[in-house]
Amino acid sequence: MYLIVDGLDIGSVLIINRVRGGGDFLATAHNIAASETLYRFGICCGLLGWLSTILLAIGLYVTVKPVNDNLALTALLFRLAESTIGGVGAVFSFATLQTYLQASRTTAFDPNQLAALADISSRLSTVPTGVATVVANIFFAVGSAIFFYLFLKRPYIPRVLAAGGLIASLFWLVMCFIGLIVTQSSDQVFGVGALPIGLAEIVTGLWLLIRGIKIPPVHLARPH
Repeated sequence: MYLIVDGLDIGSVLIINRVRGGGDFLATAHNIAASETLYRFGICCGLLGWLSTILLAIGLYVTVKPVNDNLALTALLFRLAESTIGGVGAVFSFATLQTYLQASRTTAFDPNQLAALADISSRLSTVPTGVATVVANIFFAVGSAIFFYLFLKRPYIPRVLAAGGLIASLFWLVMCFIGLIVTQSSDQVFGVGALPIGLAEIVTGLWLLIRGIKIPPVHLARPH
């Protein structure tokens, strides 16, 4: 599920950015209108990523629940909140799509008004710098940090991998808050912050897929 979620998220970003291209509002609107189906597919990939996060979170919760039930439940709730906020962001993404499509049609709004609406909507939904996406990632970072902390307490996976995931999650949490505060350099902030946690999740996913979970042996006391 780690690999599926990351694959869907990365695919969504690549597709959407490829369709949008560069240029002003009218150029972007033309690109989106010419590849509307592909753009919708990109948004749906992101939505599937948020939905798959629920399955990932449940799997992680069941795995680390024996370590600390309360912390595992807390991490699960943070990841569920992440998915909920991400789903709201997907709604704004479809609303932004409609704004761009209206630019090629006869409407009561002129291009400048539509550009302003699209800009506001994009600031809410754009991946990875939109407000909804960033807030969802804050909840993700907290939940991810707790899950990796619980992995660190019991050697289900190598401790170096668990420690790296914990540090990467906390680093991503800090970067998300910096991105919300220092909006002028948010693209650079998110670009730097996403690399460690993305690498940690992919490596962890590969380890769990190939090597599985190392369950410590249970030593039973001999009867006297």
